[in-house]
Amino acid sequence: MSGQGISTVDLHTHGLSIAPRWLRAVAGKAIDMPSEPLSSLENGRLAVVTAVGDAVLGTAWRLRSPWSGVKAQLALARAEAAAAGISVVNNVEQGQNTDRPSVMLGIEGADVVGAQPDRLTDLYRLGVRVLGLVHYADNGLGTISTSLTGSRGSRSVRSGRYAAGLTALGREIVGEANRLGMLIDVAHADAATTLSVCEHTAAPVISSHTGAAAVQEFPRYISDVEARAIADTGGLVGLWPMGFRGLGMRDLDDFARHASHLAALVGPDHLCIGTDMNGVPGFVEGFEVPTGFSTLGDALRRTGFSAPEVEGILGGNAVRVMRKVVDKPQS
Repeated sequence: MSGQGISTVDLHTHGLSIAPRWLRAVAGKAIDMPSEPLSSLENGRLAVVTAVGDAVLGTAWRLRSPWSGVKAQLALARAEAAAAGISVVNNVEQGQNTDRPSVMLGIEGADVVGAQPDRLTDLYRLGVRVLGLVHYADNGLGTISTSLTGSRGSRSVRSGRYAAGLTALGREIVGEANRLGMLIDVAHADAATTLSVCEHTAAPVISSHTGAAAVQEFPRYISDVEARAIADTGGLVGLWPMGFRGLGMRDLDDFARHASHLAALVGPDHLCIGTDMNGVPGFVEGFEVPTGFSTLGDALRRTGFSAPEVEGILGGNAVRVMRKVVDKPQS
């Protein structure tokens, strides 16, 4: 995929509006967080810019209500994109009509939907096309794989106070998201929630930023069973080049090992990229976000991926799936 339109896709990023300025300043004193404006996105890149809506990190925006916090983040993402001359698109076709970068809106931690299901339609009307069901807190839709402190699962599930998995409302929301044309993202969901989403969806789903637990044990990585279930929906597993102080992937060769394992398991057509730009403290050695997709491609080629396979992982696979889910008319 070259020339006009989308050449690469990052299925999970954040704008600088992921956190209020005061919180980013405080966090910066403890960790030197990478900070990349949307203006630095490469031409031909479609980036899903995600608002945070959970009961943990989303609290920083809740000056009046959780819903006002989500709307504030989405409005700021639009403003940042507009200031950079970047279009906010509602479907892939709109992104194909420009050589400039383009942005699609998403949310991770759909707590407002779990509390008030009608908000799903409101989110769609606000331009949200990628729906991450959970983030760092269980909600009315499902349960999490990892707490903010890095513990596996939530304290409520571990103690037996809360049953793991997709709730009855969560099953309804999966069906409604399918109808609207919202791509469901199970990143941050635990195995029970992920497998239930895959069982009940009528459309492909993604796990936008993760890795293979079979390659490296890390609570945010998914099992082979989960990866197969996602692929069986026609969906995608997002390779996540995060690495920081011994957590996550170590280097580009490590990134490629995760890709090779998952490709052998589900096929390269079911892989994509999700960087979590502006949402993580660091990346694997040798990768510079957001301009470093070429280095990811080089690592994949060194490992034995063909040129068409690399092209698919860096963007083509995501375009295919998003066309099927997001670009289709509502039924």
